[in-house]
Amino acid sequence: MRNPIFFPCLLFIFLYLLIAGCTEPQDLITPTHFTRVPAVQNLQGAIGATSSGKRRILVTWTFDTQNTNIRSWDLTRSIDDTAAAAYVPLEIISKPALGFPSYSDTSAIIQNDGFIFDSLDVYYKIIPNGGDNFIGQPSDPLHVVVRKQ
Repeated sequence: MRNPIFFPCLLFIFLYLLIAGCTEPQDLITPTHFTRVPAVQNLQGAIGATSSGKRRILVTWTFDTQNTNIRSWDLTRSIDDTAAAAYVPLEIISKPALGFPSYSDTSAIIQNDGFIFDSLDVYYKIIPNGGDNFIGQPSDPLHVVVRKQ
């Protein structure tokens, strides 16, 4: 047999949790890792040529040198597509001892042999990595149009 006090106790617990257990939703905490690692600034790209005549895209950027929490940057590239999944990691760029970082892209896909159309849209994104193992805010995409010669 059931205990006659079981149902009133269960009802009391349910009503208590219903009334006292519901509080106002709390705001999400702001992500601190975006501000701990210095952001990528002045992301630029320039098309040129190497001494052997190969086409080269030079990607340069700056960062806040007062913030010492930077270890490296992940450089990613996408061809003709800006979807997040289309970006392919190219290289990890270490923090230089002096000056600002850069990357020289001379891959086969940006040479004339890799062209299907009259131009090629190349997109770069830089993701900073902090010295304390936090990842910073990714840069805005850099769009470079490479024309067939």
